[in-house]
Order: sequence, then structure tokens, then C-alpha cells
Amino acid sequence: MRTSLRAVLSVVLLIGFYALALGLVVVVGAFGLEVGGDWDGSGTMTYRPFVTGAALLLLLTLLFALGRVLTLRSTPPEGVRLTPERAPQLWELVRELAARVGTREPDEIRLVAEANAAVTEDSKLFGLIPGWRTVIVGLPLLRAYRVDQLRAVLAHEMGHFSGRHTATVRLAHRGRMVIVDTVRCTTFGVLRAVLSGYAHLYVAVEQSVSRELEYEADRYAVAAGGKKAMVSALREIRVVATGWDEYLERHVRPAYDRGHLPEDLFGGFEAYLTACREGIRERSVEVAPVEPGWWDSHPPIGDRIAALRFVPDVAVAEDGRPATVLIHDVDATSRQLQAGVFEKAGIKVLPWDRLTPTLADQSARGLAHPLFQAASRLTGRADADLDLLLDLFAADRYDDLARALNPDAEGEDGLRELTGAFEGAVEAAAVESGAAAWRHAWSGPPELLTGTGEPLPLGELVELAADPLTVPAARERLGALGIRVSVEPASPAPA
Repeated sequence: MRTSLRAVLSVVLLIGFYALALGLVVVVGAFGLEVGGDWDGSGTMTYRPFVTGAALLLLLTLLFALGRVLTLRSTPPEGVRLTPERAPQLWELVRELAARVGTREPDEIRLVAEANAAVTEDSKLFGLIPGWRTVIVGLPLLRAYRVDQLRAVLAHEMGHFSGRHTATVRLAHRGRMVIVDTVRCTTFGVLRAVLSGYAHLYVAVEQSVSRELEYEADRYAVAAGGKKAMVSALREIRVVATGWDEYLERHVRPAYDRGHLPEDLFGGFEAYLTACREGIRERSVEVAPVEPGWWDSHPPIGDRIAALRFVPDVAVAEDGRPATVLIHDVDATSRQLQAGVFEKAGIKVLPWDRLTPTLADQSARGLAHPLFQAASRLTGRADADLDLLLDLFAADRYDDLARALNPDAEGEDGLRELTGAFEGAVEAAAVESGAAAWRHAWSGPPELLTGTGEPLPLGELVELAADPLTVPAARERLGALGIRVSVEPASPAPA
């Protein structure tokens, strides 16, 4: 079925929903006010208030949902507006691509903190009257792509404008809002079941149309940017998206939750992607869908690449420059976007070489502090330190210390918690003594390295401290590493 016919079907189904809902209002309302006659011919009316109320509620819900959609105003995406003065090469590229696919150039380009690119059009009358056009470019994409890859992606987005896809999608999306709102607010069982079934049919057709539009936009992309660049961009988009999610979860969110942010957040993502790209690629393949669900708006990447085999190619010169060259001062723009999207009042911004040691030391002290408090309660000494812990270990008071640390943890669980807290105490003492320092690592947790650049032998120290007979050896090993056991680590800094 051609895309245009699918779009028409989507519109017909939307009109059909209104007809179905209004028909249900009439039928249910008539049943609620049933008029009949008895044996002697006198007219009677049976009034069923619950049924009549359900019909009235459905009508009001439908009118409310329609009114909300008609009065809905689009808001620009959160990000930085790129003027032609700030990104002359990017604007030149977008204008060239718009001319190639035969469409009007956009009114603005916005840079956002997402690993994606998109277009929107603030059209009127359910998308039938053209309006303000916006091209949305994700800075993570810009940081990861070459110029020719970004060119192919932008050609794909311009293809959406050329095929009036934005109008079709806007109409379908607004229609879905009406349908979903109506179903959500309908509580009468039979009515809800009928409308819910129709809603599933509508969404299935709508998303099928959306997938066809993606194939069509891919053909525009090949015509303007070349098949090789488009295939390369499609293969990398999943890597970039997975990498961005991992980067935020592993390296940014832990800092943000404790009131910190890296000074160069987007530059850090570029470094993370460079260091871990192949591992990210493997993980991105693992989560990639093989078959599209009926609710998916985009076909699987593999299907899109396979479909391009039958699309005529065009000769386009390769451009292997990083896509960041298209923006005049990408570092300043990155800082502006970071400040607008991520930073908040009271946030501390630090460079990576200070941020990682700060957070890692906080974590170590956070583990050690409850253990020192437990040792103080157990011995009555207020100046608990690593030396006191080793004295308790030498006296075989592991179980006592574990119970003092966490009375609810028993047996192996308690000893495991004690081990983790002791590791934190050793790490904090090593840093406090100047015997080791934290180093940031993209591929895993931060590393605690000694002055020779070797990892701190934490496992060896824990093993020696785990037996009263080898605690003296643990003391000797700590001394050889330059870790002073009499250092009292400070309380953990507030997050």
C-alpha cells in the first residue's frame, strides 16, 4: 500500500472514531431514556440514570479531548538556537539539502541534548496549512558523526519536509491524542472496551504509516547524500544512542545526584565514545529489535539498510571531517547547552581530573565512616581509625564489628558488608596518606593507583586482614605501600 493511501486511511480511521463515539453516545443515550408502550396503549418512559450519565460523560470527554488538541500550542524543544552567524556551514548544508529534495528551507535550527535528529512544523488546521519549520540536531550526534554522515541524516529529515510527512504525522499524532484521552477518561466498561479496540486499530495503522514515511525519507537521503554515507549513518545511530544513554547513566548521573557535573559534559561523551566504541557497538546490537512491534514508529535499522539496496545511488564526495566543524565555536555552544539543560542552582562544575577523584573519595569515605562509628561504639574510643580496625581484626572480633555496623545483617551478609566498609577505609587512608590517587577510567569504575602507577592491591590487603594470624602482615604491607594506619579519615562530604 502506498504511503499516501496509508495516510488517507489514517485520516479515515480518525473520522471513523468520531463517528463511532458519537454513535455510541446516541445508542447508549437512547437506551438510557427508553420510550415504549404498555398493553393499554399508554406511553411510558424508563429512565436509567447510570446509562444516561455514561453517554453524557462520553460526549463531554470527546468534546474535551477535541478542544484540548485544537487549542494545543507547540513549544520549541529545550536547546540552543543556532543562527546562520553561529553555524554558517551547517545552515549552508541544510539549505543545499532543502534545495536538492525540493522543499522550503527551515526557519530555525536547534541544538539539543539528545542522540537524535528530527524536524517539526508548527502547521495549522491539523497540519494542512504549512507553518514554522524547525530542524533539531542532537549535539551527541554532532560530536560522534562525520560531516558526510550528518549530511545523510539531515537529508533524511529534509525528505520528511519534502514529502509533507510532518503534516501527516502531526495530524495522526493529534488524532491519537484525542483517541487516547477519550479512552482513558471513559470508565463505562462496554464503551471503554469498544473504544479501546478501535484505538489499537488506529495506532497500528498510524505507526505503519510512520514506518513507511521513514523508508521514503531514507530514499530522499540517498538521493541527496549518497548510499554509503546513509548506510554508515544508520549503522552508527544505534551506537551513538546506546553510548549516550550509557554515558549519562555511568558517568554523569552519579555525579549529578551528588551535586556535581563535569565541566565539559559533551566533550566527555566524545571521549567515552572514542574509548569504548566497539564495546558499545556490541551492546547496541544485543538490544536492537529484530521485528518491529505494531506500536513502533520506526522500522528496525537492519530493515532500513536492506531496503536501500534497491535505491539508485548517486555520486557524492566523502567528507570525513568531524561534524563539529559545521559550528563556529562548538565548545562555547556545548557549554551553553549544558548550562541550559543540565545545570541547576548549587551544582558544582569540575573538570574530569578533579570530578572523578572527588566523587570516588566521597564514596570511599561514605563506606568507611559507619565502620569507624561502629568501632567507636564497640570500644568506647572516639578516635577510631584504621589502626583500631586492625586491632579488632587481630582480636578476632569480626562478628562483633559486623553486628555493630549493621545489626540486621547476619552471617555472610554481615561479613560482606564489613568487607566493603573496610575496603573504603583502606582507600580513604591511601588517599589521605598520599600513597595513591584516583584516576578516571571510561571503560569501568575509577582506578586507585599507587605512586608507581600500579593499582592499589586492595584484594591482597583485605585477604591479609581477614585472618587474625595475618593481620601483622597486613600492617606491614600497608606500611610498605605508604599508607598510614593512624590517619583518621574525615567524615564524608555532603553529597
